[in-house]
Amino acid sequence: MDRFINYIRHRVPLPPEAEAFLREHARVMAFERLNHFLTPEVRAPYWCVVLEGLAYGYTLGEEGQRYIRWFASEMHGFAGVRHLYTPKPGLHYIQFAEVSRILCIRASKMREAKECFPEVSELLHIMNQHYQDRQDKLVEVLQQESAYKRYTKFLDTFSELSKRTEPDQEMDFINIAHTTYYRVLKQYRAERKKQVKR
Repeated sequence: MDRFINYIRHRVPLPPEAEAFLREHARVMAFERLNHFLTPEVRAPYWCVVLEGLAYGYTLGEEGQRYIRWFASEMHGFAGVRHLYTPKPGLHYIQFAEVSRILCIRASKMREAKECFPEVSELLHIMNQHYQDRQDKLVEVLQQESAYKRYTKFLDTFSELSKRTEPDQEMDFINIAHTTYYRVLKQYRAERKKQVKR
């Protein structure tokens, strides 16, 4: 909790009443790697921020194909309620890629905090803008003209994330088929070898 409060204070002046409200209504939860926070059978009407670890949201296509829509690492927020970027709330899953600790506040209480405290509203605006910036970068990755360029753009754009994700997660994030991914990876490693020899 202190980590989150310190994060806020570095961005907006947080009045004591706002801090007290957040402390009263927040709780910290721990999750093992690959645990789910949200599935179609589970309601999770919370606003959350990752304190440690890595979360991601995904949907399933008609044939069961997983599409990872976003990742949230330390001090990135996410919500267990419907987002604009989730096609249908019932198809949305949130899972943890690493052992994670998250801070959760009921969505209704976060709305109340946003209405009562301009500083909380400003913080949510800042966090939402950071989220939108990450999504814009993902769009740039997905618009690359080949699978190889998509992969290399992903490595350049999301370098820290690429060190923390597994191949299956990368494939589902940048929308590359399994066989294509390993062909691209082989090409990328060959290109790197050539550059080292020069």
